[in-house]
Amino acid sequence: MRKIFLLVIFGVFISNSYAKDEIMQALRDEMNRSMKQLKIENLQEPYFIEYKLEYSTNVNVQAVLGNTTDLKASPVARLTVNVKVGDYKFDNSNYIDFGLNLFGSGDDEEQFINRRIPIELDYYNLRKHLWLATDAAYKRSVEIYTKKETSLKNKIRRDTTPDFIKTPPYKFIDTNYLFNIDIKQFEEIAKKVSSVFRNHENIDVSKTTVEGIDEFVYYINSEGTEYIKRNTQCGVEVIAATQCADGMLVYDFFSSYSRTPEKLPTLDSLINGAKIVAQNVSQLKNASTIDESYNGPILFIGQASAELFAQIFVPNLVAQRKPIMDGGFFTDDDKFSVFQNKIGGRVLPEFISVWAKPNLSDYKNTQLFGYYKIDDEGIQAQDLLLVENGYLKNLMSSRVPTRRVKQSNGHNRGGSAMFSNIILSANKNQLSFNELKSKLIKLVKARELPYGIIVKKVQNINILYTGLYGLTFGNIDIPRGGNKLLITQAYKLYPDGKEELVRGAFVNNISTQSFKDIIYVGKNQFVYNFLASAVVNPFMTGGKSYLPASIVSFDLLLEDGEIKSSDDDFKKPPILSKPVVLN
Repeated sequence: MRKIFLLVIFGVFISNSYAKDEIMQALRDEMNRSMKQLKIENLQEPYFIEYKLEYSTNVNVQAVLGNTTDLKASPVARLTVNVKVGDYKFDNSNYIDFGLNLFGSGDDEEQFINRRIPIELDYYNLRKHLWLATDAAYKRSVEIYTKKETSLKNKIRRDTTPDFIKTPPYKFIDTNYLFNIDIKQFEEIAKKVSSVFRNHENIDVSKTTVEGIDEFVYYINSEGTEYIKRNTQCGVEVIAATQCADGMLVYDFFSSYSRTPEKLPTLDSLINGAKIVAQNVSQLKNASTIDESYNGPILFIGQASAELFAQIFVPNLVAQRKPIMDGGFFTDDDKFSVFQNKIGGRVLPEFISVWAKPNLSDYKNTQLFGYYKIDDEGIQAQDLLLVENGYLKNLMSSRVPTRRVKQSNGHNRGGSAMFSNIILSANKNQLSFNELKSKLIKLVKARELPYGIIVKKVQNINILYTGLYGLTFGNIDIPRGGNKLLITQAYKLYPDGKEELVRGAFVNNISTQSFKDIIYVGKNQFVYNFLASAVVNPFMTGGKSYLPASIVSFDLLLEDGEIKSSDDDFKKPPILSKPVVLN
């Protein structure tokens, strides 16, 4: 048997049609063998198997003060096998036993989720890895099925929703478009953008990251669904932080993402974005704090409005099934389950509607980062009206049904149901920015408050945990408990129109109920591309932690909210000031 050839050029996989045919044939042949022969006497047989083979290259360049600190161009091949035993009504899924190693990744076990395999494989070696991974997955599935069955023997099940939904087979190929990663260009961008911070005495630490990911996915399941698709993404992230005289850490970031390098901003625009970050951090160092808790109207504008929806509201629009658990618990298992039984109920003001539009590649000449055609289960992505004039109409779902959502609408991404492109619209109560400020001042005066709050920027979760947390050695003051948003840029707005920058604040006790207090929105929409946190804990699915997403939002005026400042103690700043590098 001839080899499957994969050519790596500048870290990017180029797979010819012969290789694709050989890969798919190996997947099909081992699938047929497993479905016919894989069984253990007196135990459940497989009724569903799926294979997913991912070939990807991640080019990641990091630079500090104009110098490259890390450069990786790592091709990786990963195999994931999912075996379901029992039947569609009752199988081994939707159950967690914390005493088990869910992914078969122990020292003495074969791994079957994200199993690392050689990049260059011939037909028989690929089948060998499929055989070992399938065997391990099947043994684990049988064990989980038995434990689940035993766990429920002495219980009366109130929820008899099937564990999995059968779908008709579908075949799909979408790989024929250009995606060129130029490592030298990425490094040049990282070095030039990061050099902006060389002469800023007020900034203690900074980092610029430029990343590109090119991924080919080969998928088949035992129902006959097959697809080959190409997932691409790239982005630039700039972060900077410094310590104030009282020890408080202040920070800011700039990010830009797209599906192709050509759609990233120009180098001049990226450099300008870094300069704005430097300016913001320098100003924050001398900004005032909110001494007492603020309760009153809040105006969220631009990125802050989009992050507000992304972190608090939108995750609840994903259909979720609470798993049966033995031997442990998740503290946040109900975090985004508020809307599971609220279809038909009002969740927003009656002048706001929300759409999920995964099939939309661009919005008003701006590329949408969350665009895709089929989901990870091979289901065609469906555009959905989620909220119509304030009332919840639908939820984004995968093949795992819930009491209210019985079918998949093509939103499985990264191992579970997940949002992608979210579009907000309004049919009235739309004002210009100056009109929104006037309304905020009017509310402040009516409540006899000394000032109102304008929130311009909220910390993104992905950048917080994958970039800022490490850059500051974990010294970020992260509010604990409840739904809270870290603010990177906010202003007090006084009745006379004066604005005053504040630092170290966070939105406190924000919930989905808070969104009913939106009284006005802006006239202009804002397209926000970002990496969104997975709604379902990746530990439960073996999926990805952060996924491409886009939110088209607008400024919004919240009638009532709470903003607080941290009351924790801070580490003392360094005795000497930072050495300054002069060009």
